[in-house]
Amino acid sequence: MLKKGNKNDIWKLITGSQVVVLTTHVRPDGDGIASELALYKILKSLKKDVYILNQDKTPDMYAWLPGAENILTLGKKDFFKLGSIDLTVILDCSSRDRIGAVYEHIKDSKKIISLDHHEESECWSDSCYVDTGASSIGELLFYFIPNIKQYLDETVATCIYVSILTDTGSFAFSNTTKKVFQIVSTLMNYGVKPDYAFQMTYNQKSIRHFRLLGKALERLETDESGKIVWVLLPLSIYHETGAANEDNEGILEVIRGLKNCELIIMLRQLDQDRVKGSLRSTNNVNCSYLAKTFSGGGHLKASGFVVRGDVSEIGPLIVRKIVGEVKGQGWI
Repeated sequence: MLKKGNKNDIWKLITGSQVVVLTTHVRPDGDGIASELALYKILKSLKKDVYILNQDKTPDMYAWLPGAENILTLGKKDFFKLGSIDLTVILDCSSRDRIGAVYEHIKDSKKIISLDHHEESECWSDSCYVDTGASSIGELLFYFIPNIKQYLDETVATCIYVSILTDTGSFAFSNTTKKVFQIVSTLMNYGVKPDYAFQMTYNQKSIRHFRLLGKALERLETDESGKIVWVLLPLSIYHETGAANEDNEGILEVIRGLKNCELIIMLRQLDQDRVKGSLRSTNNVNCSYLAKTFSGGGHLKASGFVVRGDVSEIGPLIVRKIVGEVKGQGWI
């Protein structure tokens, strides 16, 4: 566990700024979006002029979150050029490149800070607070913000809860600690409804998702031990099923249920010349280490990377390299 930065100084910087922009990484997930919305509501209560600006649209599975309608995305008709920005706060993002084209809109901010929990966080901004022991940015915010309870209401509590829920794999991952349950217990005092949050987050999937899931399961391959599992998804699969990026959510979790599986590799074609790699482990395999091999990163048991190429051509080479590294390290 590693901590960087002085949280009291950074909180003073945040509360001392009037015009604040919040952003997170490209292809935002539940942790990034929910933590943005929690901080947005808190800063609004402090009478700040706050904007959330992300590169990519909010996935439908998180559109129900309170305040999600306030998120601006590049290319949306309601996006406008921001004027003078006192402070930009980047959440759940380990490097500058990960916020994508948003950087061009916030680079002239008077200050840029980051709040992160990734091991490889670069702390490239003016100031940063990193806690690699936090399960999520939601957990980080809970302990980062002084006297957090004075800001808690049903909206803030729900957003922090969903941040934790999604980044702990519904409390199934090894980052589900005693502290996580203590936080959740507190949040429930402010109106969090776990059954509703789960239903809205995970049980609203499109038919496209299930068609894509079916195709992914058909294409599963394993090594001779059955402990390393991979799937390659070309663009043709997405065209055939009509699936979009957000329809990938949940596929890895289904595969994780395979008996004896210790490492999952999913390689999918993002566009004509980019491949997205997603890694999940259930045992000793260090996904962050493997992702760094391809200039990516993440967490010990969940990481990712993006490389140039066609998945049908480079996919088998990537799998071979990962399998060789895993066995060379003695993890499997």
